[in-house]
Amino acid sequence: MMLFSLGGGLSSCSDSYLEEVNTDDSKAESIDPNAQLTTALLQTYGDFSLMDTYRSYITGFTQYYAGGWNVSNYAGAVYPKDSEMALTWNRYYQIGIKNLVDAIHRSENKPNTNAALRIHRAYMMALLSDIYGDIPCTEAGMSFINGNSTPKYDTQEEVYDFIFSELKACAAQLGTGTDVISGDVTSLGSKPEAWKRYANTLRLRYAMRISDVAPERARTEFESALNADGGIISSADEDAYIKYNDAPFTLYDGATDLDFRANALGEMIYGQDPESPSFVCSTLYDYMKKMHDPRLYRIARCYIHTTRSQTDTSGNFDVTDEVLAWGERGGDGIVPCNVGDAWWSDWVSGPANSDIPTLDSLVTLYPDKGYDKNNYPARMIRPTIAVAFCNADCPGILITSAEVEFLLAEAASKGWNVPGDVESHYEAGIRASMQVLNNYYDIVSKISDEEIEQYIAENPVGDNPRESINTQAWILHLTNPSEGWANLRRSDYPAIADRTLLPVRGDFPHEDPNLQTPVRLRYPLLEAKYNSVNYEKAVERLGGTDDWHTRVWWDVNEQNFMDINKFSESINQ
Repeated sequence: MMLFSLGGGLSSCSDSYLEEVNTDDSKAESIDPNAQLTTALLQTYGDFSLMDTYRSYITGFTQYYAGGWNVSNYAGAVYPKDSEMALTWNRYYQIGIKNLVDAIHRSENKPNTNAALRIHRAYMMALLSDIYGDIPCTEAGMSFINGNSTPKYDTQEEVYDFIFSELKACAAQLGTGTDVISGDVTSLGSKPEAWKRYANTLRLRYAMRISDVAPERARTEFESALNADGGIISSADEDAYIKYNDAPFTLYDGATDLDFRANALGEMIYGQDPESPSFVCSTLYDYMKKMHDPRLYRIARCYIHTTRSQTDTSGNFDVTDEVLAWGERGGDGIVPCNVGDAWWSDWVSGPANSDIPTLDSLVTLYPDKGYDKNNYPARMIRPTIAVAFCNADCPGILITSAEVEFLLAEAASKGWNVPGDVESHYEAGIRASMQVLNNYYDIVSKISDEEIEQYIAENPVGDNPRESINTQAWILHLTNPSEGWANLRRSDYPAIADRTLLPVRGDFPHEDPNLQTPVRLRYPLLEAKYNSVNYEKAVERLGGTDDWHTRVWWDVNEQNFMDINKFSESINQ
């Protein structure tokens, strides 16, 4: 009996001891919903593990970038690879959506925080639905709450119904509590009134998104949001964006540790080695060149990348002016890549070392560094995205006053009840777009008021407002590529390069007989295994095949295409 008692005592002491030594007093037993809001917000642009979907497909389908291996191997080759297409779905659902839904469920006593969480969930659901179509929405992220691990796929129309309802309800809820939105890492500054304004402004975007498929509903939602309590974003100091830190690039290792402090989209387009920067597509380059856009050489730059840093954007030698000068002397000058091109084998004639003084100096000073080897001088004349857009602390754009002005301009062109006319909003949108670069990115020089006014004078709204407005929106959304792709498909402007008229490279995979630019991404293959019933219903609504050439619900009309070679020739004559 004594032995038993002693044994029992030892067992109790042992259990108590093990519990004590295995309890980390620095860790909370439950997660603060505000901490989960921080995680979900930062993941939006800060998760390097999902950015391959952007680099491989979204930035290619928008024809912002072309010529690098990833964008040309996947988007350029019209090659569907599940492991690349599924990243945004898997990571956003597994981390962002799961945290948001859990935090929403546990924050009913924090009205302001709860509303902010729900607003960001609405934003993320729109982003995912715009990429894939019908998606799990109203039942998503509920497995830890009610055990449902096989959520239904809401139709995209139902997703948008949910978004409008949530944004309106959240705007009304904000300011009804005294809790602080302490997990806010955006420019909204934890202020309920700023989040209310942001929610109203998102309603404008999503109302315009459905304007072709449900025009009366779109008009009603747009005008309601425009007149809602709290107002809308109307100036640059009210822009909504996520704030990131000037932290070293951590690439996939950082994402594994859920380290989302740096802007991972910037990291991704910077590239993981000196041979993989993001080259500006000829479509974007030539449109801007044709319109004499003062942003062109603030966005597209030529660099010698050979010995650049891989933890930040240092070590790039900018030779843009030297390459332009070489072109003026009779050389090829700057030569952007077409969709599907590869910088390393779609040959251009690189300059002699002596034609580019910086290159000549580097080769002389450091002959063993290889600055003029492996066709690098030819790569040097391919324009890449300026490193100003790749810095770790670049903002993660949510919605800006520039976008609002373009939305108001298009609404006015449709005859909707908005203050002001098409021209005034269009011109205000251009001015605000230029200031986005001046305010948020360390571009080589600020765009002057004189440059802006000259550009507006040369590019009036014209007799096709839908085209002119949405061409400007397309340029604006370069740093928000998911919105750029969504609005491009919705508006069908600008006309982009017809992929079917361009060569098919033999060294890239090719399995899709339809080489036209896809209009959605396919669902992850694992959905067919683990959520088969709901997946099959969604695929049936697509016509029985998970076809990435099948347009989503709000995408009513065919995209406008053009012959990029003829377009390029017309502006270079």
